[in-house]
Amino acid sequence: MVGNRESRKRGISISGLEICDPEDLGFSRDRLSRAMRVVCSYTENGSIPGIEILVIRAGKIALHEACGYAEKIPSSRALVRGMLFDLASLTKPLAGSIVAGYLVSEGLFHLKQRVSEIIPGFSRTPSGYSEVKDRIKVWMLLSHSSGLPQWLPLYRLARNREEVFEETMRVFPSYSPVSGALYSDLGYILLTRIAEQVSGERFDALFNKVVARKLGLARTLYNPLDAGFTGADIVSTEPIEGKPLTGVVHDENARAMGGVSAHAGLFSTAIEVGRISLEILSSYRSESDLLLPPAYTRSMLRRWACGDRCYGLGWWIYDRRAVEAAGDMLSRGYGHTGFTGTSVWIDPELDLVVVLLTNRIHLGRDNRAIDRLRPVAHNLIMASLKRL
Repeated sequence: MVGNRESRKRGISISGLEICDPEDLGFSRDRLSRAMRVVCSYTENGSIPGIEILVIRAGKIALHEACGYAEKIPSSRALVRGMLFDLASLTKPLAGSIVAGYLVSEGLFHLKQRVSEIIPGFSRTPSGYSEVKDRIKVWMLLSHSSGLPQWLPLYRLARNREEVFEETMRVFPSYSPVSGALYSDLGYILLTRIAEQVSGERFDALFNKVVARKLGLARTLYNPLDAGFTGADIVSTEPIEGKPLTGVVHDENARAMGGVSAHAGLFSTAIEVGRISLEILSSYRSESDLLLPPAYTRSMLRRWACGDRCYGLGWWIYDRRAVEAAGDMLSRGYGHTGFTGTSVWIDPELDLVVVLLTNRIHLGRDNRAIDRLRPVAHNLIMASLKRL
């Protein structure tokens, strides 16, 4: 197995998280080891280049392992723990939803406010006023129930960040707002515009102020190459014209926006994704208000809309439709996935956080091995608990 295994020294701390014996956290050590062998077999058989997995229970690390490669094309580079991954759509819950919650709690806009009240001209179309667009409210953007399409190649029409916003503003809903729910990147691009307009700050600066600085995160950021990280620190994604993207966001629309958006663009490590997730869990339990007021967090994590999935504000709410991404053994909870091969799932009842980061698209965006890995990995971890 290429990669490094977790240190067996217990009681030491990584970024403030204590490493514990899995047995002390309610896991069978042997079953957890077997689970990791199965997970890492995906790298050994070439299905997925690299995998890093982090399991936290009761705020402590039960498992943290990495295996495989950070890069295989054009040359091999081993994956080790602590590297930065392109989180893709994990940006939505970890940045978009938290920044939106902060701005709501500061009174800069409110969830039931119409988008047209914040962005003048939003309801106008080439043929005149649109009553349908005028019904779209902020919470609908966050819960994927605005009616906006899932995705459009805006980068083909836009030459810069402002033009991406302009093209998004022109898009007409594909279904009536709140009549259903369909996952939409475009809603979060609009959310980026709203956040920047009401705050007067670019979204990456907002994220740094609202999340990264408060939690002391040094490896969670947009555009890591501009911040002094090198390719050796970062896991590579899809090769473009034979050269892999390393430290440059994979999502084309986010790339056209200079790498900064609420829908994609964030880079981070397994540990720091775990840190943000634990803070959300603490807020949900009214144990912390460092990032968000607990009342807002609980509201954020309830079901706001159901369609292709059930959504909170920025998070998928676990139900039968989430089985493909999280297995069928979680008790309840919330999470999200990212196109590059990333995911996080939180089970508040079991006090459990599972972070699974891969670079599955390094072999090409059509590589679907992650669809097999995600449910298998989560079910094996759950089966490693001594008592459910």
